[in-house]
Amino acid sequence: MYRTFATTLMVGVLAIGAAACGSDTDAAEPGDSTGGAAGGACLVGDADCYEDGTGNPAPSDPIGDEFPVDQTIQEAHGLLGMSESELSPDVRIARRGAEQMALTEDYRLGRMTVELDDTDSSGFRVVSVTVELPDGPQTFHLTPS
Repeated sequence: MYRTFATTLMVGVLAIGAAACGSDTDAAEPGDSTGGAAGGACLVGDADCYEDGTGNPAPSDPIGDEFPVDQTIQEAHGLLGMSESELSPDVRIARRGAEQMALTEDYRLGRMTVELDDTDSSGFRVVSVTVELPDGPQTFHLTPS
C-alpha cells in the first residue's frame, strides 16, 4: 500500500511540474503578445521580436533606412563637455571617474552611453559618448582645448 501511495504521489508531482514549465505548444511565436511559456518575452537574438514582446515594432523603434543616423550623431556630439547634472535620464553612464558602472549588453539603436571625468575640478563632465547605430556603435571623445 505504501508503494502505491508513493507512486501516485510521484506521478502527481511530475505532472504538476510539467504543467508549470509549459511545453513546446506553449511557446510564444513572433507576433504573439499573449505570452505562452515565455510570457511574451523576446529571446536573445530573435530578430523578429521587439521590446514589447511582439513581432511588431513599437512606434519608437525606427527600422532600417528610417533611422536618423546623422541627427543621432549630432546629438552625441552635443553631449561632449556637458555636465552630469544636465544629462537626460535616458543617457547611460558607463564610468564616472574611476567608478565603472554595470551595464546591460543589449543593443538599442540610438542609445547613448557616456563616460564622465572631472577634468577641471568643476564637476563631472562628458568626455566620451558611445552611440548605438545600425552599422555598429561609434564612440566620440572630447578633444582637449
